[in-house]
Amino acid sequence: MSDDDKTVFGGKLPGVKPPAQDNDRTVIGGALPPVQPGGFGRPAQPSTGNTWLGGPVQQPAPAPQSPIGRPAGGQQEGFFPQIPQESQPQAAPMSGPKISLNEALRAKGLGKGGPSNPLLAAAANLLILFGRLRTGMVEMQAVPLMEHVTREIDQFERNAVQAGADPHEAQVGKYALCGTADDIVQNLPGADKGVWIQYSMVARFFQKRDSGVGFFQEAEKAMQAPGQRFNLLELMLVCLSLGFEGQYRTLPNGSVELARIRSAIYETLRRVHPRPDEDISVSWTAVPLAGKRKFGGLPLWIFASIAAVLVVATFAGLSTLIARDGGQVVSNFNTMHPNASRISLVRPVVVEQFTAPVDTTQLDRISGKLSEQIANGSVEVGEKGNYIFVRVGNALLFGTGSAEVKPEFEALAGEIAAVLDSEPGPILVQGFTDNIPMSGRGRYKSNQELSDARATSVANKLLEYMSDAERVTIEGRGEASPIGDNSTPEGRAQNRRVEVLLAREGTY
Repeated sequence: MSDDDKTVFGGKLPGVKPPAQDNDRTVIGGALPPVQPGGFGRPAQPSTGNTWLGGPVQQPAPAPQSPIGRPAGGQQEGFFPQIPQESQPQAAPMSGPKISLNEALRAKGLGKGGPSNPLLAAAANLLILFGRLRTGMVEMQAVPLMEHVTREIDQFERNAVQAGADPHEAQVGKYALCGTADDIVQNLPGADKGVWIQYSMVARFFQKRDSGVGFFQEAEKAMQAPGQRFNLLELMLVCLSLGFEGQYRTLPNGSVELARIRSAIYETLRRVHPRPDEDISVSWTAVPLAGKRKFGGLPLWIFASIAAVLVVATFAGLSTLIARDGGQVVSNFNTMHPNASRISLVRPVVVEQFTAPVDTTQLDRISGKLSEQIANGSVEVGEKGNYIFVRVGNALLFGTGSAEVKPEFEALAGEIAAVLDSEPGPILVQGFTDNIPMSGRGRYKSNQELSDARATSVANKLLEYMSDAERVTIEGRGEASPIGDNSTPEGRAQNRRVEVLLAREGTY
């Protein structure tokens, strides 16, 4: 490539006409004005002093070179040039479900997370829509899409000016958005090209059809004063990134030229507003290899945490071992004298006047009063030595490993207490467990402690409905006196029980 064919920044711009007035706009269905040559907007006025970079004002480039908006040695073919079939590759048809146009038009800006650039913020809805259209997954309907884009572009200029943007920048940004909409929709597969050509956005708002060249001419004007036109250049860079190609779409090496233009605008923007520091750790300092690091440079709280974990682990391990060994010792004691009764304080026996027995025995009276509970399996009533027992299963009384009675026992406790309160004699409440040792990590360390607690809970519940608390004594028997086989789950379930013993008449 010779120097005459290169494209540079700073070339002399062609004369342009002032922006179109509001009364010059067309409406859908109206006749369009003839195509006018040239770009859009007023050219940037050269400053009499220094540029934003601090150097002298840039002079026009030599005549043989061309600016951004004109390809070297090329001729403008209009905004919608006819693409030769042999040079334009056919796009592969998109597979998969399509997005409805109504869904694609629901872009509502970015809210508080939007850009600080007023032009980008005002154009957010349109830019999101352009990105969705570029995917090729949107169902194309030319007329509804055209009406929506027309409303959004018409609203863009007012929103940008209200947000504080320069009116001229807002008008040029409107021109860039019109050209981007025309360029993207015109080249979508399946788009209604004829309708969009007839009512293109640039022709509708500016009575022109030259945005394929005018876009790049306006970009070059803004590049002459990037410090003052930063917002406009950023909007144009977004339009290029979303797919605006203009005159370069059909030119040889057009994609290379577009990449060069995008890179030039991007680097210019970065010089105006440099990137923030890209270091991952700004306050990082190197550790000298030869130096001695005390404790490896670790903070004290790490050592304290490790020590605490070790202490807790040691405590848990020792507690488990002690509970296991203690349970084994208690089991050995119980097997030494399995039939021995628990030592208790002998209370003086109150001698009562003998009353001749009636025909009905005490067991019959108690069984008759609790016949309904016996029938549904809630309790068992029988004789045990010198006592009449009322046995309640563990499933109705307690949860696993717990000594707190269930709410379901409330009504049954009142019924049992009413029967026992009507019968004379001392009452003994005994708690039993199976032979499975406790883990030692819970509230109760052994089966003996658990049986004591359960007997106490049942006795306290019965005393709520009895008149004489002195009649009731409590005894925990642990795993002693099993009534079922502890080698089976069913047998162990029978052994987990509480028995309420009433001394038989004539035995006290």
